[in-house]
Order: sequence, then structure tokens, then C-alpha cells
Amino acid sequence: MIARLVLAVALLVAACRRPAPPAPVVEVPAPTLPVEPPWVRTREAVQLAVDSARFTAADSILAAFARAEAGSREASEAAFWRALLVADPRNPAFSPAAARAAVEGYASSEGAVRRTDAAVILHLLAVADSLRAAQATQRTATELRDRTRDEEMQKLREELARTQAELERIKRRLGPKP
Repeated sequence: MIARLVLAVALLVAACRRPAPPAPVVEVPAPTLPVEPPWVRTREAVQLAVDSARFTAADSILAAFARAEAGSREASEAAFWRALLVADPRNPAFSPAAARAAVEGYASSEGAVRRTDAAVILHLLAVADSLRAAQATQRTATELRDRTRDEEMQKLREELARTQAELERIKRRLGPKP
């Protein structure tokens, strides 16, 4: 009986006890998303313009970015990409001399971060120039050979025509006499 009484009191005390207060709520500020650097959007816009063969628009986007972010590493990157646009053979305004001048201009600029890349591009442009020169030489040699062959063929045709005419004249002379 005493055990029952102690059990009943224990249950009664446990039932009357208040639950522990909840842990205090700590207010944590909402995290802010990192701001996307303007260069990321600019490069995407430039890539879209180049993919659409709008090289002038791409160059304008890069020029505006370089002016707005003057002196920054990204402005140097924009200058590098502008030189690449001039050196892109898909660009309707492409010329080997302009490409070389643009890349050399970038490489010699004070803030040029990608000089090694520019040097590689200059070497590639030099190789392309030598290939173009070799192709032009080959084309000239082929044209000269073809022209010489055509002239020789024409001389042979003329000689054949003279020979045939001479044969006809001889046939008429040797032919039946009345």
C-alpha cells in the first residue's frame, strides 16, 4: 500500500510539473546572395553577340565595360577579348594586319594581364600568315603552270591545223587529174 501511495504521489508530482521552457529563439539574419560581378554578364552578352556574328556589337559591349571599369583586372580582360574579336577570322572586318596590330597593342599595354596568351596568338597569326603566303605562292605557280600549258596546247592546235591544211592541199594536188 505504501508503494502504491508513493507511486501515486510521484505520478501526481510528475503530472503537475511544468514542461521546460523552449530554447530561446536566436534571430539569424537572412543570408544575402553574392552579387554577380558585372564581368560575368558582360562576357555572356559578348558571347551571345559573337555567336550571332554581331562582332561590332560585341566590341561595343566590351568597350563600354572597359570604360566603366577602367583600371580593373576585368577591364584588362575586356581589352584582351576586344583584340581577340579583331583576330577572329569569322569577323567580316578581319584582316591579318589588323589582327596582328590589335593583339600587339594589347600585349604592349601597361595593364595587360594575358601577355602570354597574346604571345601565343601572335605566333599563331604568324603561322597563318606564312600559310597564306605559301598558298598564294602555290596558287601563282599553279596559275603559271596552267597558263603555260594552255599556251602550249594552243600552239599545238595551231600547228595541227596548219598540218591538216597542208595535207588537204597535198591531197588536192595529188588527187585525180582530169
